[in-house]
Amino acid sequence: MNDWTNGYVSDIEYLPGFYVEQTPAHLDVACLLRGVEPPVGEGEAFAYCELGCGVGETALTIAAANPQSTVWGFDFNPAHIARGRALAGAGSVSNIRLEEASFEDLACGRQPGLPMFDYIALHGVWSWVSRENRRYIVDFASRHLKPGGLLYVTYNALPRWTATTPMQRLVSLFASLDNDRSDRRVLRALDMARAFSKAGADMIPSDMLDRLDKERVEGTAYLSHEYLNAHWAPCYQIDVAQDLADAKLSFVGTANLFENYPDLSMTGEQRGLIDGLPATYAETARDFFLARSFRRDIYMRGPRPIAPRRLEERLAARKLCLVVPPSAVTLAIKVPVGEATLNEAFYGPALAALAETPMTIGALKSLPEADGSTATEREILGMLIGSRQAMALSNAVTEENVAWVRDYNQAHLRICADEGRAVCALAAAGLGSGITVRLFEMLAYEVLCAGVEPEAGAITAAIQGLLEKRGDKLRNEGVPIEDEAEARRVIRENVEMILATALPMWRRIGAI
Repeated sequence: MNDWTNGYVSDIEYLPGFYVEQTPAHLDVACLLRGVEPPVGEGEAFAYCELGCGVGETALTIAAANPQSTVWGFDFNPAHIARGRALAGAGSVSNIRLEEASFEDLACGRQPGLPMFDYIALHGVWSWVSRENRRYIVDFASRHLKPGGLLYVTYNALPRWTATTPMQRLVSLFASLDNDRSDRRVLRALDMARAFSKAGADMIPSDMLDRLDKERVEGTAYLSHEYLNAHWAPCYQIDVAQDLADAKLSFVGTANLFENYPDLSMTGEQRGLIDGLPATYAETARDFFLARSFRRDIYMRGPRPIAPRRLEERLAARKLCLVVPPSAVTLAIKVPVGEATLNEAFYGPALAALAETPMTIGALKSLPEADGSTATEREILGMLIGSRQAMALSNAVTEENVAWVRDYNQAHLRICADEGRAVCALAAAGLGSGITVRLFEMLAYEVLCAGVEPEAGAITAAIQGLLEKRGDKLRNEGVPIEDEAEARRVIRENVEMILATALPMWRRIGAI
């Protein structure tokens, strides 16, 4: 193991991905749900920093969708930074800086010229790095997070990870027996864990190993980075809060929006037990009831409560945009305690109206056909965004901003095609964030940006030509579709749905 890794897996790159929860647009919504001032006003410029940014896909999406803002991303793996910079250059994203630096470098001031940040985010870092590196993160936040600024941190949470600890240790021990590449070592180690389980090691549950088999099929980068890091250590929330308190950071809420509603995340009996606890203990106590093994927590350096009347006005002015096809709209939503059903009298007409055009929450409550008497502004914001059916439309959609995100999206899609990826995120100027799209949407976006008319036959032919040029074939459950007529039928069927629902939505949110 090279010294510079400090026990962190670095011989294979981490998986690329976009995480909407760590975008300022989403974090601002979580703040409002908790009645706390976001770091900046809606639509205003901000300074954003991601620690451990990997190849930078989330940071780049934020930068592309917010050209008025500045974004910095840091990672100690030079391969990650090189890939991120290449994408930034190809997509003409000029408001981002991606730098190779360790947490020690950042905490000790070895990266000159850093601004004070409104947001600092770290995803998949805290419970995988050493205690010393956590200290460096706290020191960096203390030095570079503005008063009123927000820190977003994710980590493996106890007590839910308790049962996994024996398996992780066994896998880590077996993987340390040779010097092969991490992805190969983790597979051999998992095979040994399976053998131990079959031989009667009941602390290595077979159902847990069965879940990991899916990751073996889809790729081993996640398994290596999850289980082989030397400092792997799930955390209790109260311990994370105590560490961050040294940077004057206070817990505000979670980026999993439904978890901010006690009645959606705990039973009445459970809430009764929690309500009697001191505030500093209550959040950790909730983890003994919630089935969450991964926390997405929001802390602020000086949280500022919003006066109730002003909060109501702010929430009513928030504009929402539907980001799912009308056919996918549902009133039955999954919440931590199971399933909840949205009030048909209000949400039926409200969702139908959003299918036509973006609207403010105040306008939705004023719809003649909607009974908004019991639906509060806070409830509407949390339910529609928390169920991933809508997003906040907080930025202006201008020709200049759309051209900016289109350049980035095209460059990103080209790289995804080269890597054989079937899922990626499109930056959207109106959202200040991104939306996840799949293969047919990716292909349709590419040919539309190339100037193909938005007509089913023309787009179908263009997609077929693009696939042929790349030497790719459509697949049905992993099997290539060899029949050209069948492939054309499948493409056209998807294109017609994209033209009917996805393309109008992309235009509303400023993605194309």
